Amino acid sequence: MTGMVRSPAKPNEAAAYIEQATAELRDLAAKSGMPFLAYLIDMARMEAATRVLTPPRSPAVGVEPRGELR
Repeated sequence: MTGMVRSPAKPNEAAAYIEQATAELRDLAAKSGMPFLAYLIDMARMEAATRVLTPPRSPAVGVEPRGELR
């Protein structure tokens, strides 16, 4: 199974795409008699949905990327 997967530029866009794709996979698994797989895929969908709804965190003021104070 090969195909082109678009490459979203932002993490929020990637999470939205993953949410949509996993919803379709969850439905396919459920309709195919694989309830545990559907459940696991739905957990991934819910994680992606959370990422879509959560605004990106900006770095704390005065904190270097390594966590060192200026």
